[in-house]
Amino acid sequence: MGKKILRLVCCIAGLWFFFAVVTPWFYDRSPAWQRYYQVQEENDLHSGAVYYSDVPVTLDAELHVRESVREGMQVWKKEHLGND
Repeated sequence: MGKKILRLVCCIAGLWFFFAVVTPWFYDRSPAWQRYYQVQEENDLHSGAVYYSDVPVTLDAELHVRESVREGMQVWKKEHLGND
């Protein structure tokens, strides 16, 4: 039981370290991410908003991606498993 708790604490600490230390460090050294953030601020956009949007284009994109993944999995199964 103690090993599981220690592992959980280590995972939580690792996630905290990644989001609180590594991510800001990377952002400070990446002009591309700084520009991305600047464009979001200029246009009052929220990076996660597209996932919660009811814009028809978003639905179309989701359906096309889902269809592409299904087709890709069928091709992979045929090549690797020999299933029809």
